[in-house]
Amino acid sequence: MPFRRAKALTVLVVATLIAAGTPLHAQHRIIVQRGAATEQAEPPRDNRPFLMRLFGLGQPEPAPPTAGAKIIKVPPPGQQRKAARPPAVVKPQNPKNDDARVVLVIGDRLAADLGRGLDVAYADRPDVRIETKTVDDAGLATTDDTNWKAFLQKRLTDKPRPAAVVAMIGRADGRPIDLPDRTVEFPSPEWETIYKARLNELTRVAREHAVPLLWVGLVPVASPQATNDITYIDGVIRVEANEKGATYIDVWEPFSQNGAFVASGPDLDGQVRQLRLKDGVGFTRSGARKLAFYVQQNLGTVLNVAAETASLMQQISGDGPVLVLNDPAATGEDKLIASTDLVPPKPGSALHRLVVEGLPLEPVAGRFDSAALR
Repeated sequence: MPFRRAKALTVLVVATLIAAGTPLHAQHRIIVQRGAATEQAEPPRDNRPFLMRLFGLGQPEPAPPTAGAKIIKVPPPGQQRKAARPPAVVKPQNPKNDDARVVLVIGDRLAADLGRGLDVAYADRPDVRIETKTVDDAGLATTDDTNWKAFLQKRLTDKPRPAAVVAMIGRADGRPIDLPDRTVEFPSPEWETIYKARLNELTRVAREHAVPLLWVGLVPVASPQATNDITYIDGVIRVEANEKGATYIDVWEPFSQNGAFVASGPDLDGQVRQLRLKDGVGFTRSGARKLAFYVQQNLGTVLNVAAETASLMQQISGDGPVLVLNDPAATGEDKLIASTDLVPPKPGSALHRLVVEGLPLEPVAGRFDSAALR
């Protein structure tokens, strides 16, 4: 009996040793298929000592989740993946008409923001296109950056000729004017005289080409000293623009608080938003759109003229303003009519009886005021 028990124990130990010694890679295979060729990859072996595997000591390598061969397909060597689909071409929304009327925006950095705001304002108008020509610090005090008179003279002779010119210039003009023989300091009476003359040159060029000129006023900036200079320059522009036939658009109040710089304020929807950039000069998207709103109000009378009338005005050249006869605001007079300008009515006429003598007109037979019908 003791011999049989020992023999049974020996058989159990041998069976256990055989089971424990069976390698995992004999039970699980991984087949890698590369195109038409296949490869067999062995799973990692259990490198623990025999006794540790026997008694389950240590951390064995994880076995594959299922028994049998696992097939992994990979592209054969040299085979390239399919080319990625090219991105779709996004067509611009609301494309402009070929004969769209052009609004030319010129000026400095503030004018560049104004141009972006007008682009948004007229995004749904295929018949209006905004064209912007700006240089950050360009103005009228110097012609080093851009000679605005020469640029405007050339641009208004090219096709398509703008339906209107919008200028916003002067933010960086608080500096001396360099002449060939001397330097004129800012501010001074001589500086103001030269600056007015240069401003008038632009209005004259626009008038000669029968193109309306809208001059947008300046706005305060974060620097108090710069704001003082801008206030002075804006006053000069306001007077000259109005006297020389340009339309001056005042935008100081909407972007200030008690006349001083303010970074935030109500947008077009009445919501308080940041209107100016952190540098204290430029406009945010909301600020540019608000700035464009005030210009858009003045552009309406220009852009809403009938196409036939606009085409006719484009063909007119010469001195003097161009007046649209059906415009109630159009007038060629610059003074009121005095009594000396009137021709007195002829004595004995109905007008003389009514105006001079103060008597009622003679009743007309058959009319309501005829005495016979009363």
